[in-house]
Amino acid sequence: MPIDDSNHADELRAEGLAELKLGHYRRARRTLEKALAAKPGSKRLQHDLGKVHLAAGQPAAALAELDQIPDAVSHSEIMWKDRALAQLLLGDPAEALACAERSLKIKPRYVAAHVLKARAQQALGDGTAALATLDAVARGKPDRELLYRRGKLLHAMGRYNDALQDFDAILTRRPRDLAALEAKGLAHDQLDEPGAAAEALQQSLEAEDEVVYNDRGVALSRLGYNHRAIESYRRALAANPRYATCWFNLGKALFRVGNLKEALQAFTRATELNPKNRSAWNNRGVTLRQLNRIEETIPCYERAIELKEDYAWAWHNKGYALELLDRPREALKCYQNTLAHESGHEHHDGSEWGRLMEDTNKAIVRIELILEN
Repeated sequence: MPIDDSNHADELRAEGLAELKLGHYRRARRTLEKALAAKPGSKRLQHDLGKVHLAAGQPAAALAELDQIPDAVSHSEIMWKDRALAQLLLGDPAEALACAERSLKIKPRYVAAHVLKARAQQALGDGTAALATLDAVARGKPDRELLYRRGKLLHAMGRYNDALQDFDAILTRRPRDLAALEAKGLAHDQLDEPGAAAEALQQSLEAEDEVVYNDRGVALSRLGYNHRAIESYRRALAANPRYATCWFNLGKALFRVGNLKEALQAFTRATELNPKNRSAWNNRGVTLRQLNRIEETIPCYERAIELKEDYAWAWHNKGYALELLDRPREALKCYQNTLAHESGHEHHDGSEWGRLMEDTNKAIVRIELILEN
């Protein structure tokens, strides 16, 4: 029987994408090539390689990978969007526009494709059409990239006050967004407002963007560099102490290095700032268990289950805590609920889900034997 290398390929893919996020393009390419060797013919891995080449400023190499992917693959709108970017970087805005249109034909509300369509239209000299493209999808709460691109387009069209509105909208959400601060400074400069321009540009030199440092920490942690990840998370939180997601990520990294007391503090802060983060509640309970504060874990798991009734991991952890508290009948019911909520595993890979099922089945057998005696 041939060896199943799918898990190995998935692990390599995760490692390669983490290297990509850190800007380590050669390492990312080598790692993804190893993943492709373990899983030949994977269109997803070929697409990932294309993304690495794009990030490294090698659009021709990116197209060479993307052109090998058939149109019928799932989420092909992403592939066409990336082809549009490659064509734009190669200096062919007409072809970029055609690729962006192909992407939008598949997924009409795909914001990233609209942004690339607008960039292609602008490169073709049609700023009015580009602005109309962005305005068409700027309803509600437009994402950061759309606001930034529209702001830059408005700046290029000489509409500096309108551009400032978009840059300020970004900075309302991310006060230390370096690119937005720089763009804001340049817009103020064009409006002959040297004081405001100098202030924005100085902020861009001094600011540390918490989102960047959080994302960097996630990538470092995925690669196993948890101590470096912790440093990155702390820099993000120094810039924004109310960054709930970063507190959660910090807690996970601290837990991995065995710093349980600080991990508990981080998970507690994460749940205070975002009481709807079920994973933070679950991890808070797990950390309390590791600190032998078993009774305190139950409310954490119950809160996680309130937020997601089919949260299988929380059901299992609650069952284990009840088992440790010598409450076998309640524990058995929790373990049975774990098995009943297989739909809760969508965010975990197959091997992790398999381990949970194995542990749960063993626990049920163990408790049934206890109850029989």
